[in-house]
Amino acid sequence: MEYQIQVKELLIEDDNLTLNIMGTVTDPSINAHFVSKPKIILHFINRQEDRRIPFVLSNVIHTRGKCYFSGQYTYRLDLLFWKTRKQYLPFDMFFNFSFVDYYEEKVAVAMTPEGFLADNKKFRCRAKGDHLAFVPDRKAILHSPLRRGVVKVVEKLVKLGEYLCAICMLPLFFVEAALHFSGVLRLPARFNDENHPKRFVAYILWRFSDASGCVVALWTFKRWLFKRCFGFYKLFPVKNNKITFISLRRNDVSGNFAFVYDKIKDDKELDIHFILNDHTIAYMTVKEIVDFTKSCATSKVVVLDEFTPMIHYIELRRETKLVQLWHACGAFKTFGFTRLSKPKGSPQTTANHRSYDYVTVSSTFCKKCHSEGFGISTNNVVATGIPRTDVFFDEAYKQNARKQFYDAHPTFKGKKIILFAPTFRGTVKETAFYPTELFDIETVCDSIPEEYAVIVKHHPFVHDMQPIPERYRDRVIDLSAESELNDLLFVTDVIITDYSSLVFEASLLHIPMIFYAFDLEHYIDERDFYFDFKQYVPGKIVYSLDELIQAVNREDYCKERIAPFADMFFDHRDGRATDRVVKLLYDNLK
Repeated sequence: MEYQIQVKELLIEDDNLTLNIMGTVTDPSINAHFVSKPKIILHFINRQEDRRIPFVLSNVIHTRGKCYFSGQYTYRLDLLFWKTRKQYLPFDMFFNFSFVDYYEEKVAVAMTPEGFLADNKKFRCRAKGDHLAFVPDRKAILHSPLRRGVVKVVEKLVKLGEYLCAICMLPLFFVEAALHFSGVLRLPARFNDENHPKRFVAYILWRFSDASGCVVALWTFKRWLFKRCFGFYKLFPVKNNKITFISLRRNDVSGNFAFVYDKIKDDKELDIHFILNDHTIAYMTVKEIVDFTKSCATSKVVVLDEFTPMIHYIELRRETKLVQLWHACGAFKTFGFTRLSKPKGSPQTTANHRSYDYVTVSSTFCKKCHSEGFGISTNNVVATGIPRTDVFFDEAYKQNARKQFYDAHPTFKGKKIILFAPTFRGTVKETAFYPTELFDIETVCDSIPEEYAVIVKHHPFVHDMQPIPERYRDRVIDLSAESELNDLLFVTDVIITDYSSLVFEASLLHIPMIFYAFDLEHYIDERDFYFDFKQYVPGKIVYSLDELIQAVNREDYCKERIAPFADMFFDHRDGRATDRVVKLLYDNLK
């Protein structure tokens, strides 16, 4: 394989860096139906931390033996670094490049573009061989105090004028609301609360907010209260023995938290606190806001297991360490900043994720992926392993899980069990679905030997039930609404999935896998992966139900791909991930 990258244009205006890049990859395996895309990562490095940001390729064309790509995107230079951004350190920018199974950091690319323009107002830039060197100008970035003050005063006066005008218009808004609710005018569809007084007040607040440019709603008051409460509790000292666990995924101590808590619960010197519910600020009660902000302001360590938006509305104290025990193993589907410009991707300007002091992952290979996805330094990502995977090395636990399953489902004893566990389609929880008709239970059961039984386990976001014919009720059960997915692996002989991160846990048990990827090209366009799907998935890839059935009947699972996959995504397979995570927490409590 050969590749060429060319920087066509580089433009720096104030805080903005605009890059225009073209390139080609030459390889005989490339054809018009090739699904793999090249990836270019901008790798910024200063003396204290680094930052990986994907370059957005807007055009990728595959032809016979060649892949052409190009793109243009604008980045904010002042928001590259989070922990050190106020120190205005010089930094360098390199290109990292990957394609299929090829990956190279700091590639040799001529950084002298055809079009080069730098205004040198805030950032001076010059090409140095294979990288660009940036020097921020502190005075230019901060501007003069007088200029900043004048701008703020003018902005406040304009907002005040809009607010006063909106107050004067309040009687008109009351009349409008009365006309809407009396049926004279048609009420907008968004006001559908069954409580009429609430709808009436909501309409008036909506009109006032629209006219004043100032959002007046309960959630804005709660956000204001959230920040004020945190500011108040910052007056109290940080407790060096206090650790707070926060989860929006669960309302009980389970998952990674359960394993960690079991190791530290007997330590009488620790002050352990839990906040477990799915309430974001808009749905929090005042009591919950007080509890959350007090815990974050006074804890030495705060531990998360999922994206927690409200933690990024506040700036945690320097003494407090924020640890993300990310719930998923490995690095499969792209997330966060890696999804730059894609649906539901994090924009480069957001503070989300960047506050983490540590993120725990399953392997060294995952570090660059999570560094990129979370917008944090590679050094902040620690390959401890995932605590909940420790059960895969606990024989007593596995035997008990099998016993509980067969006690609950005795007809499955002695059968070969297929676990059908696909992920959802759609971009968010509210619109999630799976096209159940593409996995027709009747066709599958008619076409495979009777010794096989099927467990259906859809993603929790999917609420449509998988149709199961009555005559196959003794061979097929749907456990989507119950059972721990990991526990089902201990009775599984074959897994049928698509893009689920279940594959990482399954590889630890060396379970044969079939990847039913009927929409692979579309999924790559919409979501994409951190590695080449066709090259690395640990099993047989099929694109139709007929191919899937043939693979089961022939026991064609490509099992030889499982061990290399597990080696890549698990540094440690010793059942001691929890111990390493607990050590990390104690090190930060000191």
